[in-house]
This record gives sequence, C-alpha cells and structure tokens, in this order.
Amino acid sequence: MIIYITIILAFVLLQLIKEIYPRIHTIVYTIYIFLFLTYILTVFIIPLVSQYINVLPTNLLPVFKLLTFSVVLLFLSQIIEDLLLDYEYTSLASLFTFTTKAILLIVWLNHMQQFYDKFISILGLLS
Repeated sequence: MIIYITIILAFVLLQLIKEIYPRIHTIVYTIYIFLFLTYILTVFIIPLVSQYINVLPTNLLPVFKLLTFSVVLLFLSQIIEDLLLDYEYTSLASLFTFTTKAILLIVWLNHMQQFYDKFISILGLLS
C-alpha cells in the first residue's frame, strides 16, 4: 500500500514540476525512476530472494540465483528501454535491450558449460 501512495505522491509532484519548471521535469523524472527502482530492489526483492535462498536445496541454488538475476535484469532493461523511448532515444534503447539479452545468454551458456561437455561426451560414446 505504501508503494501506491509513493507513486501517487510522486505523480503529483512530477505534475507540479512539469507545470512550474518544464525544463527540469525530465531530469527529476529520471532521477525518481532510478530512486524508486533502488527502493523496490532493496526493500522488497533482496529480502524476498534471500528468504527463498535459505529454503532451497543447495543443488538448485545456482539455477535459482541465475533465474532471479535474469528476471531482475530483464525487468530493469524493459524499464530503462521504455524510459529511453520516452526521450526518443530509440537506437540507444534497442542497443541496451540487445546488450542485456547478450549478457544473459553468455551467463547462461557459461553456467551450462558442464552440461554441454557431458552431453557431447555421451554423444561421442554413442557414435
């Protein structure tokens, strides 16, 4: 509930700034987005993830951490992409999204390297 109140108050404040000082509206808007994302990450996501880390078995822990990292990074990428599109930086937004997807692909491929090695050795034994 406090998140909704914060969003409503920020919206009112941003509208006030837009009417009084339209030139600094985009700067304040960008700063607010990053501060709000930091607040959400530190207050909700990190405690929730650490709570589930204690419950999970140790063999699933690396996959859970990678999944959590992937989801958080994709959400942040989507928010930043929308923010860049609002400011009409379409090429930078698409580059940011592509880079995020490439980073996630490299991280997952590095994690799955042991599986690929075993799979290729089993295929070598079958032929």
